[in-house]
Amino acid sequence: MKITASIFVSALFLVATVGKAQGPAAYVNPFIGASTSEDAAGSYHGLGKTFPGAATPFGMVQLSPNTITGGDNGSGYSYEHTTIEGFAFTQMSGIGWYGDLGNFLVMPATGPLQTAAGSRQHPEEGYRSTYSKKEEKATAGYYSVLLTENNIKAEMTAAPHSGIMRFTFPANQQSRLQIDLARRVGGTSTWQEVKVINDSTIAGYMQCTPEGGGWGNGDGKGNYTVYFYAQFSKPLSKCGVWSADIPDGWSRKREDIESARYQQQIAKSNGDTRH
Repeated sequence: MKITASIFVSALFLVATVGKAQGPAAYVNPFIGASTSEDAAGSYHGLGKTFPGAATPFGMVQLSPNTITGGDNGSGYSYEHTTIEGFAFTQMSGIGWYGDLGNFLVMPATGPLQTAAGSRQHPEEGYRSTYSKKEEKATAGYYSVLLTENNIKAEMTAAPHSGIMRFTFPANQQSRLQIDLARRVGGTSTWQEVKVINDSTIAGYMQCTPEGGGWGNGDGKGNYTVYFYAQFSKPLSKCGVWSADIPDGWSRKREDIESARYQQQIAKSNGDTRH
């Protein structure tokens, strides 16, 4: 028996229905250019630093897998990478200079709680998962992949003002969705707030300032706030938060966050937190 859970995140809370691609859209291949290394991915993919996930023209959200945080990896995804650390609702495409966005990172998981993503070299040390390249599919407005560590299928699509993710879990006693509010492709958000509205809805925001890194390692002065309103298809039987106590002087920028972001983690269990 499989369990399916979905998460809807919106600005105006619209719902999209995706059917079979028709006409010119059927020829779109979102994987073209979706690499940060031409040598590793091959000339077919190029060095476009694009993302393969779902988006609409001039849409407010871009739902895509993220395989890497930090460094000069503008889109957060590179085709040759073999693990996924989560699926974000905002992405930048075709950009260098360390990139930005990659906010509201969602990861399905089973078993004991792990609050660190783990490294690409050792995904078993966190909630990061290997995935099946054969099962990875992307068309205009739709993306899906099989996370092989726990046999979880992930699907996503986008509407102009909202996005939908669907996760299909194997039968399990400890299935969950983990959401990283601090994560940012080129750094971290510097302030996060989240509140449980009811047993199927959360809302809040993340502030992303130049001090947190991001575009141009902070030199681009990227300063934005992401507001979210997320509704789940099944009631939340349990919910809680975890946070990292970041001492003064620690860097939030570029690859520094890979080693420092979660070194001091504090598990919490209330549903309304500020840190």
